[in-house]
Formats: sequence, C-alpha cells, structure tokens
Amino acid sequence: MQKALTQMNIQLANVLSDVSGMTGQAIVKAILAGERDPYQLAALRNWRVKASEEEIARSLEGNWQEDLLFVLQQEQNGYEFCQKQTAECDQRLQQYLEQQEDRSHGASLPEEKRKERLRKKKKGNAPQFDLRAELFRVTGTDLTQIDGIDVTTTMTILSEAGWDMSKWKTEHHFVSWLRLCPDNKISGDKIIGKG
Repeated sequence: MQKALTQMNIQLANVLSDVSGMTGQAIVKAILAGERDPYQLAALRNWRVKASEEEIARSLEGNWQEDLLFVLQQEQNGYEFCQKQTAECDQRLQQYLEQQEDRSHGASLPEEKRKERLRKKKKGNAPQFDLRAELFRVTGTDLTQIDGIDVTTTMTILSEAGWDMSKWKTEHHFVSWLRLCPDNKISGDKIIGKG
C-alpha cells in the first residue's frame, strides 16, 4: 500500500507510523471511496495521532491517477484478505486449544513478572484471544515466566515438545533442554569447551 501511496505523492508515512492503523485505514478507504479533498481526509485522523490535521492535509496532496488507485485498491483487498485469514486461524487455534485436556487442575494463572507486559496493547498480528491463559490451562505451566520466552515462542516450543511439561523435573531442566543455559565442559576448574 505504501508504495502506491508514495507513487501518488501521498506522503502518509511522514505523519503516520502505520498505514494499517486506524487512521491510515480510514484515509485509504476514503480515498478508494472517492474522497480527494485533503482536509476531509485529514479530518478522519484519530485523536491519538500526534500530527495535526494541517500536517496530515499537506501530506495528502497528491495525484489521483486511475492506475495507481487500482493498485491501491488491489493492495487494500490483499491486506483485508490477509487480516481475514489471520482471524480465521486465530479462531481455529482457540477452538483447538479449548478441546485440549485441562492440565492446570484449577490453578490460577500466575501474575506476569515483567512490568512492560502489563500494558495489554495488542501487538501486530497477535491472536485476538488470551493465548497465555489458554496455554497455561493446557500445559499446567506458565512458560512465559522464563526470561526471553513470550507467548508466540511458547507456541513454537509446545509444537516441538508437546503439552506435557512433567517430563522435566524443574524449570532448570527444561531451560537446559531448550539449550538456553550455558553448557560449559569443565575439567580441573578450567572451561575446556562450550556446548
């Protein structure tokens, strides 16, 4: 989308960090619906956007060539299709996880230990449901408590290791199995090699 907008001399990237965000999508959809007035388009900005309506309007003064509008329409359709497919995958993933056995035995989900995670802002293409809670219910263990492991990494690990975390006595054994801890070969108080 950004390439077509740039070719139309619409410099939306100068005032918006993400064309696929709320304001960017509202402006692109309005352009595709036939709106060409930069001030009308700038009025669609979300109140959280730092750039003023005037700055946005200046960035929206472009040429409206039919071939570039067609390319923009195709790219918008592709973006919406990908978003739809991602939502369907999330829905199927949630259904699959709900069918799995509850290994948490009624235990409550531990609090997240990292402060920056307390912001519940959705990132990028993250699932639309609470994946961390579902993974805790299915495994009985909150793998996100391990430093450096988030929910998507947990999904990757579980696809390799399976749901049963009782194979490992402690979290230290599990981290060692993941090869996330040092594996120094020591002989006579000297490190003779690293795994």
